[in-house]
Amino acid sequence: MAWMLYTAIYELHNPLHVGYHKVGNLQRTRYYIPARNLWGAVTEALTRRGFHTQNAPLGDYRAIGEWVKAHCAFGYWFVYENQRFLTPGYSKDGLKYGDLTVAEFERRYLDTYASTAIDPATTSAEEGSLHEVEFIAPYHPVRPDHQGAALSTRIAGRVFLDETALPMLGEESRWRAWLDDLQIGGERRYGFGMLRLVEMKQMNDSQTDLTGKRPRQSVPKDAPLLAHTAVAPGIQVRGQIEPLVGRETPQSDAFGSYLSPGMICWIPGSVPMEDVQVQFEPEGYWRVIG
Repeated sequence: MAWMLYTAIYELHNPLHVGYHKVGNLQRTRYYIPARNLWGAVTEALTRRGFHTQNAPLGDYRAIGEWVKAHCAFGYWFVYENQRFLTPGYSKDGLKYGDLTVAEFERRYLDTYASTAIDPATTSAEEGSLHEVEFIAPYHPVRPDHQGAALSTRIAGRVFLDETALPMLGEESRWRAWLDDLQIGGERRYGFGMLRLVEMKQMNDSQTDLTGKRPRQSVPKDAPLLAHTAVAPGIQVRGQIEPLVGRETPQSDAFGSYLSPGMICWIPGSVPMEDVQVQFEPEGYWRVIG
């Protein structure tokens, strides 16, 4: 099986919240979009817009989701500034996003939204209902060397399409026909997470193997892992680990009622102490294969 590699660049038109963890009343966001979230957003968009195949009937979210999982693969998507990805990476100076420290990234791209429920009996804030949602802002401040209004935030990342998906989604015109806009992450009932396509272009990467059953990528020693990567025995990595669990919603069940099997992963930005090769798994994480 052969794969084709593209870079998709989207512009963020609303706040983007990708759930992470809660600190007090504040619901934190991740600073990137995991592949699993992209799989869900693409599945939803294709299904709502009438996409179907012989084995994925019209309107069947589960079947279309399995089709996407089998024939498409996604890298994690990151904030895209000045033709470069602000990817996480641990260095001697700590965690950075591109050339930005965590504090600089947060100051430039993050904001929060606070709300509370109203107690109808008192027409005042309901006790215990105050909460604050952190998000990646759709606009960020202009740097001192630029003039004019704030700049729109762009999000970009890798998309892999196999020989089955290429005739339907390959090239910008086909991808745009189905996936010109995507809504990703949490708080969507409030309009969060709307992305609109700017450009999709084919790319080549000497460190990526596109000839196997799944895409594979070589990660040199001291280069960051750019996705959650399942912890592998005997591989030394400098960084952090976290348990990774996903939620799915079967059509007949309540929202998020199904939990995917959990696994312990190195978080994006962690740095292997030796050269490794990883595989893009259908569930969105990376697995070390050599």
